[in-house]
Amino acid sequence: MKAKAVDFVSYSVTDMDQAEAFWRELLGLDVEVARGKPGTRANGYMELDAGGVAIGLVAMPQTHPNGIMALAVDNVGEAVEELRGKGVKIAMETIESPVCWMAVVADPDGNRILLHQRKDGTFG
Repeated sequence: MKAKAVDFVSYSVTDMDQAEAFWRELLGLDVEVARGKPGTRANGYMELDAGGVAIGLVAMPQTHPNGIMALAVDNVGEAVEELRGKGVKIAMETIESPVCWMAVVADPDGNRILLHQRKDGTFG
């Protein structure tokens, strides 16, 4: 498996309104995408434009309590099987969303890395 780029970095939040105010008003970032709809926030997820790498905010602190980085790969399913064969811990099997496929692996220290494949073929 070879990662192509960092697609986004995501932080879990407990209060989306408070988080949005911090990132937008105090840090000056603009909303880039929320569930595929530019300039809006929906279903507890939003992305902010950080000048090259998106910062995702997700209202799911139980999923990745310390944040997570998404690495773009050509094929999530193939990457998971390759890494599984090499003894890498699979923390979340492949799932499909309306816009992408994702899975989560863990490094030797338990840090989680999201493997990410956009359906439109874009990355980074």
